[in-house]
Amino acid sequence: MKYFVGIVMMFLLGLTAIRCDQASICLSNQHAAQVSLYSARSATDKDTSLTSASVIGVEMTDSVYKNTTIQELFLPLSFTSDTTAFVIHNNTLRDTVWFKHTKELYYISRECGFSFNFKLDSVWTTQTFIDSVAINYDEINYNESAENVKIYIF
Repeated sequence: MKYFVGIVMMFLLGLTAIRCDQASICLSNQHAAQVSLYSARSATDKDTSLTSASVIGVEMTDSVYKNTTIQELFLPLSFTSDTTAFVIHNNTLRDTVWFKHTKELYYISRECGFSFNFKLDSVWTTQTFIDSVAINYDEINYNESAENVKIYIF
């Protein structure tokens, strides 16, 4: 009987651990555009980075990135507007990037509820140190990882 109770307890503990892992999936950052930086001076797509860079959303209070080296960005899109903008600070230079997007409510599961899937319509930028931008993959879907936008840096 002692072993039976132990086995039942282990089984219940295992179920609890599985449930916790499932819940953590619900909390992942699934509404962010994945942006990579590339050198505009290279003939092929060559990764580049910005040092001492900060990124803050327009009309947002917190920085997405602050005084760090960035090569890849995860930029959260707005749930309430069809345009989201971010200011990228690189030392003393600044550029703004705008994302025009549509959103569709998506049912994930009973435990996780709903999230938004996004579709990028266009991306544009000021051109202080950013040469150009290109949409690589226009869909931002729950539980999907893909490079959405390429930013080419002078």
